[in-house]
Formats: sequence, structure tokens, C-alpha cells
Amino acid sequence: MILLDLLIPIAHAQEAATASSGGIASLGLNVKFFIAQLINFAILLLIFWKWILPNVTKALQARTERIEKSLMDADRIEKEKREFETWQKNEMTKARQEASAIVTSAQTEAGKAKQAILDQTKLDQQKLIDQAKSQIESEKNRSISEAKGELANLITSATEKILRQKLDKNSDQELIKESLSNIK
Repeated sequence: MILLDLLIPIAHAQEAATASSGGIASLGLNVKFFIAQLINFAILLLIFWKWILPNVTKALQARTERIEKSLMDADRIEKEKREFETWQKNEMTKARQEASAIVTSAQTEAGKAKQAILDQTKLDQQKLIDQAKSQIESEKNRSISEAKGELANLITSATEKILRQKLDKNSDQELIKESLSNIK
């Protein structure tokens, strides 16, 4: 609206400029029209200075601050990334060392357990061998005892046949003992 009000006097000034002729008019300039344009320029400059420039300045400052903040954030993120990578490398080294220690410990424990199992197996084998020897010895003694008994019966039977007569129990026992002592 203000511009329309300003343009109307400019149009009237142009008409008046063509009517007048003077020193500046010989250059093709109309003084009234020139003054009207200066006033319009001053008004536009004032409007620009008062309402447009502060908003543009604020927007540019806000944009500059955002850009600076973004750059600072990027630097901070880059620094944090380097710190994280360093931390990650340290943690991986620690984890590898711990895993190595655990594996070594497990191998040592496995070796101990293996040796304990071998020792227990040897003890069990020795027990079985000792039991088997003892059982064999008792079987041997029993077999010898049975064999001696059968041999005594055979000798008695053979003696009876030879003598054709049955001796009494005491003389039988003596004959058996004597026969057994000859066998040994």
C-alpha cells in the first residue's frame, strides 16, 4: 500500500519533469522525479534496515551457530570414535589374555585330571591283579587240597585192593599221611 502511494507521486513527477526544462533536465534528469526516487529509496532502505536485515542477520547467525555446533559435534564424535577404538583394542587385548589364561588353566586342570584318572586306573588294575592272584592262590590251594583228598582216597582204595583187607580207621589215617608225605 505504501509503495502504491509512493508510485503515484512518482508518475506525477515524471509528467512534471517532461514539462520543465532546465540544467539537469538537459541531461535527461528531472529533479522532482530524482528527489521522489531518493525518498522512495530511503523508505525502502529504512524498511530493509528495520525489518528485513535483522531477520536475515538472525537467520545467518543461527545458521552459523548450527554449522559451528555441527563442526564441534563432528570433532567430538571423531575424538570419541578414536577413544572407543582405543578402548576396544585394549578390551580385546585383555579378553585375549584372559582367554589364554583360561585355556592354559583348563589344560593344566585337564592334565591333572588325566593324571589322577591314570593313577586311579593303575590302582584299580593293581587291586584287580591282587584280587585275581589271591583268588588264583585260594583256588590253587583248594584244588591241591581236593586233589590231596582224592589222592588219599585213591591211595586208600589202592591199598585196600592190594592188601585185600580193610584196615581200621587209625591205620588208614597213618597210611594216608605217609603216602602224602611221600608225594610232597
